[in-house]
Amino acid sequence: MKFRFCGDADCPDWVLVEINTLSRISSVKLKLLGQLVAKAIINPPIDMEKAEKLFVDSKMDCEIDLKACIACLTYILTSAARFSCDSSALQSELQQLGLPREHSISLKRLLDDQIVNLTKKLQAVSLRVNPLDNFSVRVDSDINCAVLDLTINGEDMSVTLTPFTVNVLLENLKGVRKSMAELKESS
Repeated sequence: MKFRFCGDADCPDWVLVEINTLSRISSVKLKLLGQLVAKAIINPPIDMEKAEKLFVDSKMDCEIDLKACIACLTYILTSAARFSCDSSALQSELQQLGLPREHSISLKRLLDDQIVNLTKKLQAVSLRVNPLDNFSVRVDSDINCAVLDLTINGEDMSVTLTPFTVNVLLENLKGVRKSMAELKESS
């Protein structure tokens, strides 16, 4: 079965197992843990002391089950935000996977409250390109290679390219340019 919050793919097996674990805590504790997880996604790290306090009186393994629940909630929230899953669809799909209705409603409301912040955070950490501060090219005639001296984010580095490597790189870049032009034409 395909799930929108998983990017129209099957739900990972480990998430199915952890949904059972999430079902064993109260919906109020799930909501509070979900809020801690959402806060940690947006502004790491997670406040483990608060999270552990939620598990103290439960009959679950505080260390293992807590970490598993945090991982599962992180996956659910980031995947739902990443794939623009509607919160109502998330609620329905989590119920299909066996999460109780009250728990699913708690996560739906949490996603409604945090979707903008989660999306902004995911956009901020994706497709980051290090800016190229400076570069120069020189030919090292002793080894018959081109040497690129680069400065990226203030860090100096050198890349040595053989004539064969330069030709392969040039052909690959031509292929990329062609693919980009085709994509631009089709859109």
